[in-house]
Amino acid sequence: MPRLRQVLPDIFFDTSKSHPDVAALLDVEVSEVKLNTGSPCDGHAAMFADWPGDGKHVRQWFILVNGKAVAVDEEPNTHWQFPIVDYEGPR
Repeated sequence: MPRLRQVLPDIFFDTSKSHPDVAALLDVEVSEVKLNTGSPCDGHAAMFADWPGDGKHVRQWFILVNGKAVAVDEEPNTHWQFPIVDYEGPR
């Protein structure tokens, strides 16, 4: 399984000091990658799920093996945010 540092976009590392909580999770394994946008296609429906936290511009998010989930909130005209939630599975 990849680690969070391997799947986050490069822009995170330019602003990682602004996101110390996410930086602390960089070596945690990612169990699933989810897409918050688009429509599921046959055979890949499990990849699509609504982000269960705050953030209006989340296109992808990651479920970690430690029970946390991290999103990439690509809010236009500002710095991207990387919110974290405790993740308990599909709701």
